[in-house]
Amino acid sequence: MKKNLLLTGLTFLGLAFLETIINQFLLKGIYTELNGLWRTSEELGNLAPIFMLIYLVVSLGFASIFLRAYAGGGILEGVKIGFMIGVISRFWYAYTNFIVLPIPHTLAIQWFLFGLIEMMLLGMVCAMLVDKLAKKA
Repeated sequence: MKKNLLLTGLTFLGLAFLETIINQFLLKGIYTELNGLWRTSEELGNLAPIFMLIYLVVSLGFASIFLRAYAGGGILEGVKIGFMIGVISRFWYAYTNFIVLPIPHTLAIQWFLFGLIEMMLLGMVCAMLVDKLAKKA
């Protein structure tokens, strides 16, 4: 239970940080080009609690899946688990939105690839934490 809470918290913070980097910096240009498609800054600000809920739900799921899949194989195994979670979740997200929203294919590809890297980084960090906790036990 302690590991799950620690991984959930770590994943939550990681998601918040990485999502900010991806969406506020790396994709800012393409989002600006599609300005009329998105909610206003004020609307997004009002919906910020929903972002936190999304991060919490994803973090709980990621931590639970990670702990069930991780066999103590180190950073590379953590990256592989993150890769598997990323392929499933980010491919679905990127291409469902590509079908539903009038966005360029390049944005769907970037959502998928950045999201995949994000999940792999989270897997790597989770492996490092679990291994560190195992050494202390």
